[in-house]
Formats: sequence, C-alpha cells, structure tokens
Amino acid sequence: MGLRVLTAALAAWGCCLPASEPSVSGPTGPGWKQVFADEFEGMAADLDRIWESQNGPSGHILCSRWRENAVLEGGLLRLVARKEPRGGQEWTAASLWTRRTFRYGYFECRYRYAPATGTNNSFWIMTRGRAAPRFEIDINEGHYPNEVNMNLHNHSGEHWSRGGRWYLGGQGPGSGQDEAGFQFALDPPLRAAGLRLVSGDGDAVRLMEFRAFPPSNEGYPSVFPNLIEAQPEVPNLARGAAVEASSVLEARYGPERAIDGLLGTASRWVSARGGPPHVFTLTFDRPRKIGCIQFISGWQNGEQWQDIVNDFRIEYREGEDWRPVPGADRGTLTGRSQPAAADGPNLANEFHTYALEWTEDELVYFFDGQEIRRQAHDICRGEAHVFLSLAVMGWAGPVTDAIDGTSMDVDYVRVWQRAEAE
Repeated sequence: MGLRVLTAALAAWGCCLPASEPSVSGPTGPGWKQVFADEFEGMAADLDRIWESQNGPSGHILCSRWRENAVLEGGLLRLVARKEPRGGQEWTAASLWTRRTFRYGYFECRYRYAPATGTNNSFWIMTRGRAAPRFEIDINEGHYPNEVNMNLHNHSGEHWSRGGRWYLGGQGPGSGQDEAGFQFALDPPLRAAGLRLVSGDGDAVRLMEFRAFPPSNEGYPSVFPNLIEAQPEVPNLARGAAVEASSVLEARYGPERAIDGLLGTASRWVSARGGPPHVFTLTFDRPRKIGCIQFISGWQNGEQWQDIVNDFRIEYREGEDWRPVPGADRGTLTGRSQPAAADGPNLANEFHTYALEWTEDELVYFFDGQEIRRQAHDICRGEAHVFLSLAVMGWAGPVTDAIDGTSMDVDYVRVWQRAEAE
C-alpha cells in the first residue's frame, strides 16, 4: 500500500452516511450497458470458468492463498481466512481475478468485511504480465471495522502510489486535535527507570511528542500549547532521557525528534511500515517519580489529524521488568480481542457497495452510490483484470487468532461500460 491521504472533504462525507444506508447499484446517467456480472449463484465449475485463483504463497503478506479458500455458499462467494500452515506461511486465504479483462467502465462489488483486524478485504483492478502500462487501482482495500482505502499504483518503471483513506461515520483517527493528544495522570504516581510506548498498529506509527512529568500539585501543561491560560511550570523529564526505537522509517524521523519539544510534521518519530509491535523507549539517568504522561501522535493536514495511533500500551521499567502503566492503553494491547473501535461503525455487519468509474483521465470512487474520492491519472489506459482478495497482513491492524474462520463475503461483481468504450 502506498501513501494514503485523508482530506477534510472525505471526512465530511463520512459523517453523512449511516451504516444502515441500503446499497445502491449501478452508474447514473444514460449510455451505460452492463457487460459483466457474477452473482455467485452457480456451481464451483462456474466460478472456475469466470475466475482464476492464486494457488501458492505470498511473500509480501502473512498468508498463502488457495482456491480451496474460495467457497460458494448461499448465493455468496466467501473468501475464508484460516490459521493453518501451508505454503510456508502461518495463514491461508484466497485471491481471485477475472479471466477476461476490461478497459474503462463502472466497476461495482457488494460485500461485507471479515470481522477481524489484520484482514485486507479487497476489490481492485490490475494488469498482469510485464507489458506496459502496468498499474493497479485499489477500489477498496478495506480494513475492519470501518476503514476504506483507495489507492493507485504505477508498476511501470519506478513504482509510485497515491491514495486516500475514508472512514464510515467520519471516525478518527484523524478528525481533530483532541483525538491526537493523550494524557494519563497517575494516582498514585509510579517510580520508573524508563518508559516505553508499545503499539500494535499495523501501519507506521507517528509520534510527534512524548512527555513525562513528575508529580505536581499545580497540575500539568496542556497537551497542546494553550496561549490563553498560564501553564504550570513542570519539568518534562523526557527531555533529558536517552531514547531509542524499534525502527525508523527515515533518518530524519528518528526517535529523538519526539522529545525535542517542537510540534510540527517535520519533528516526529515515524516507525518503519510493516508488522507490529512498534516500540518507542525512554531511559532516565536514574529512577524518576512519574505523575503524568502525555503524547501526541499522527500528523496534521489542515484542520484534520491523520494516522493517530489506535492500538497501544505504555509501560514503565521497574528494575529489569516492564510493567503496564495503569489505564495507559487502548485497543488489543489491553487484552481485549479487538480494538474498541469495533463497537462503532462496522463494515462487517452489513453488505455495502464499493464502486469505481474509470475513464481515460479520471478515477471516481463510490461508497453505496455516494462519491467519496476523485483522482486524475495518466497511466491507467490498458486492459486489466478485476480482483477479489482476502489477505492477512500486519498493516491492516493487529493479527490475532480472531481471524481464524472469518470470511470476506461477496454478493456480486458487476461491470458497466459506455457504448464508445466497448
């Protein structure tokens, strides 16, 4: 997956679309003709006549994918994830693509997500083979419970990608400053030789500032600067601590940037992408009494905050042992089977339609008939296959045993083209 940008306009759409909105099928306006449909009501032979299947390992993700994991049942295509060793990998799932190819049109799939983090529920278009142009249009790389990812990849020459992220219900992370800043006042205070933030987030973790304060009877400074009220003068113990991280995306985003006292996109620690855990560690020159811990995660894009950490635990070191800081956690690292966000908008509960209008110069993405993204392009002008895939991967959220036996359930795939595009 490439860079994903969430705009304020997309967030505005999210707060307007209820989860119960019925799915809407097909393009609007005259001149469209349906040229392909699979309602998945046939037999296995019908599936194999229309679709090809991956049968083997997948080096870039955590599962191998096999035809046996694609099951027709009750008018649905179920792509099933299983915890089983096969193909040198711990998990199995399924990936299919159409035997025929398409160029331009309106592409729509109605499906519901596998109900577990760590799953990538995908509907996409991609070329196969080495002949240019080589491209990939991700109509949706869906992550449980409510995340939609739309990406465009160039696979001809030097790879690049562009994309957008959208949340059903306008969910943060990324909706505002209040969600980006965290504060944990400790009562009673604790004594620590060090502190560390451990994150189970699947994508890179972005930590703008991490602070630790001694106990204070006058309170603590605001997480974000407050220019109206005077701030208590409490020393930030993190400023004098040694710091290290489990990984760094680029040298300019080293862990020392997260304790420099500066707030800004250029001054932050960013971990490498890939599987968790991601760990940021402070070591004090001597054991310190801690009364409050603060941190700011993500980065600011206009009025919006993006990529806020969603699954973490803060720990303190006592002697040689690391122990959880009481109450300083969120998500699966608390011991819950799924992140707390699963209680909100949930794309595994109901079927929804995900669609793309692909023209010679533009990609327009839809959710239940509502436009959620529009992107110009100059590369997607060749014949390509339609893909359906379920994958197990670290950057789709924490990978747990809750994945075993879940499935991405597909109701149909339909394609329309304008007369001049046939």
